[in-house]
Amino acid sequence: MKAPERIHRLLKLVTVLQTGKGFTADELAAAVPASRRTLFRDLSLLKQVGIPVKYDGARRVYQIEQSFFLPPVNLTLSEVLGLMTLVHKQGTAAPLPNHDAIATAMMKIESILPREIQDYCGSVVEAVAYRSTPTADVSRLGRTFDCIWQAAYHREKTAITYESFHEGRDISVTLRPYRLTFIARAWYVIGFSEAHGEVRTFKLDRVLAARPTGEPFDPDPDFDLARYFGNAWQMIRGDREYGVRVRFSPRVAGNVEEVLWHPTQQVQRLADGSLRFEARVDGLLEIVWWVLGYGKEAEVEAPAELRDLVAEHVVAMGHTYGT
Repeated sequence: MKAPERIHRLLKLVTVLQTGKGFTADELAAAVPASRRTLFRDLSLLKQVGIPVKYDGARRVYQIEQSFFLPPVNLTLSEVLGLMTLVHKQGTAAPLPNHDAIATAMMKIESILPREIQDYCGSVVEAVAYRSTPTADVSRLGRTFDCIWQAAYHREKTAITYESFHEGRDISVTLRPYRLTFIARAWYVIGFSEAHGEVRTFKLDRVLAARPTGEPFDPDPDFDLARYFGNAWQMIRGDREYGVRVRFSPRVAGNVEEVLWHPTQQVQRLADGSLRFEARVDGLLEIVWWVLGYGKEAEVEAPAELRDLVAEHVVAMGHTYGT
């Protein structure tokens, strides 16, 4: 049996069972259709992936608990195509720790689509490819992500062991998780650290162990994620705000102009084709690396502190390369 045919048969079996009625083995075998031996193998597979197929010994029928599925929704063709593209293309490359659950949900949606719609959507999605920027390996997060996610939802303190690069050692922290957020290349949890007495950001990749303590906490009603990060270039907020002005050469002006790098940015094309980029940024430690990434095509005009930082890096690189 080819894989696509088996998948179609399994989807049809789920669709039949999803009606809420009870079906005998013979009725299911006729509806799919399949032999009784194949049917029992398929029913076993559905149980293995978490679909609660139950057998009523008194009535000798199989059925799925109706509470397992959410009520059906009416989706347009464009909505289905969007979801399939997200799950089958972008979802496989995007940093989504719960991608398996998303894929299962998509399978359930696909199971209720007419065969011709399934075939059409599958063909259209094949014409799309997605290549993500480098990110941390989210496949290692697994239980850590789920544990902290549930703790944030249930407002439950979580004990974590954390590999702290800043402190140069592993530390133990009782955390009140407020938010899980993906920034730049990795997932982070923002919450109140009882060990530090303040709200801190922890990278999930460096959480070596996490367990709920069973102790509830009251969230800070004044906590706001946007206010916490302020006008940081990405996530490292400095102690003061700077008005940054950078001039980019005509060679890269278009590339810089077409991207929204920061919510405060303002860009202006100059007569010679170059671009003046301006933004209000809390701290300079992150934006200096962005400027350096454009090499000689970028010149910091303000502030003087950022211009000096870039110059220091350039001089140090000259020593590294012996020039």
